Amino acid sequence: MTGAFFSELLKLRRRGLLLGGGGLLLGFTALFTVLGIERASKTPGNGRGFHVSVAELSRPDGLVRGISHAGTLMGIVMLGIFAAAFGAEYTTGALRNLLVREPRRVHFLVGKYLALLVFAVVVVALACVVSVVLAFALAPSKGIDTSAWTSSTGLADTWRAVWHLLVASLGYGTIGAALAIIFRSPVAALAIGVAWLLPAEAILSNLWTNGQDWLPGQLLSNLTSGGSASVSLTRTTITLVAYWAVVSIGTAALFSRRDVAN
Repeated sequence: MTGAFFSELLKLRRRGLLLGGGGLLLGFTALFTVLGIERASKTPGNGRGFHVSVAELSRPDGLVRGISHAGTLMGIVMLGIFAAAFGAEYTTGALRNLLVREPRRVHFLVGKYLALLVFAVVVVALACVVSVVLAFALAPSKGIDTSAWTSSTGLADTWRAVWHLLVASLGYGTIGAALAIIFRSPVAALAIGVAWLLPAEAILSNLWTNGQDWLPGQLLSNLTSGGSASVSLTRTTITLVAYWAVVSIGTAALFSRRDVAN
């Protein structure tokens, strides 16, 4: 397991992955933060999309508005990173050679997964730092009062939002890893994952009254936003943990028993 962990960390240092996946995460976070602040107005209720009032951004949780809005897109990027890491070795045929060095398949899978979790934590943390720095830099030009951001309530709200975003991103990544192992292709995993989490779940949630209580993409979005009136954060967390356990056990069982060839 240790060998697989450090081997995967070395691969994650590749420039293409750092600039591609990591760059996208940082870019989305910066974009949503800038748009949220630049489109802030003195009067609430006007505008659409990223519109929010100056008064709302001056609240203790105003600092994390950009982070929360970028949550779904950041999750999709993380899904793609995990799918590429787990699926590329099928398409290149490298998986057979790796399993010669570490024949204990579950140990190999866990080590690889843990390395990607570490990578995800670092990248998401950097994205949150970028968002916070940009928010403090741009707020004065829009007349946003940032004093509440550094209060005890503001710091607690910021930590809570970052924690929720991090856990949700890992959830998206786990979905990407599972799909890559099931379909043995990073392209198929990304296509199916995006198609399900975005348009399919949007349609199902409109047709199914209780869809927000059970659909994984809806639950991950709800976690990013800190819960909602219809689905509590506690229920969201419990349901997602149950999904994670089922997906992890099922994927590990499939990987340990199935031939690695396409």
